[in-house]
Amino acid sequence: MPKFKYEEMLPEEFISAVQRLPVFIVPTGLLEWHADHLPLGQDALKAYGICLKLAERLDGGIVLPPIYVGRPGFSSYVGTLTYSEACVNLMLYETMGQLKKVGAQVIVLITGHYGPLQVDCVKRVAENFEREHPDVAVIAQPEYEGVTVDGKVPSDHAGLWETSIFWSLYPQLVHMDKFQAVPTRKKLYPNPPHDYYKENEEWVWHNEVESSSPELGERTVNAIVDHLEALVRERL
Repeated sequence: MPKFKYEEMLPEEFISAVQRLPVFIVPTGLLEWHADHLPLGQDALKAYGICLKLAERLDGGIVLPPIYVGRPGFSSYVGTLTYSEACVNLMLYETMGQLKKVGAQVIVLITGHYGPLQVDCVKRVAENFEREHPDVAVIAQPEYEGVTVDGKVPSDHAGLWETSIFWSLYPQLVHMDKFQAVPTRKKLYPNPPHDYYKENEEWVWHNEVESSSPELGERTVNAIVDHLEALVRERL
């Protein structure tokens, strides 16, 4: 069985993997508050788990370690780290340039962190790179894009969808026993940098988080991987 994790490959394994399938898969996210029941690294870890599933489905490709540098972000909430657009643009653009250097023909950039600040930034830098490097195809999107499950787009913040997806990938890191309908006090940091979100004083859930399940998460991950696999094979 081929290895997929960039950081675990020996040089000869890396060369073989590039020759086998020159697809590099990049998970991005944020260190960000996700209520009381999910860890701070949920976004990038979720994307990482999905990217590994995609590589398994493709039976090839190289998955980078998670990137935790992204745009806001609930900046004033517990543990959240956010970055400027200039920083994120440069980091992602140079990462793609380095991947081209080592043999990438297709780059898949998946953000597990949502919101227009992050999604638009990721798509914009990918479009700029692809325009300036037409020999490299770039697929850049939040994992939910182009996917529906039970007639709904599987996108939220620490709600039914994120909880279920993460539960299916990392059951040991989900703590539903700590879930609270009204989360504990979470706003700690006054006037944080890059604070562009309109943050409500009280958190409001937009779906039934209590209905989350690893089974729903597994169905959702499969639907996401189906979609991404089709995009990759089309670009190849």
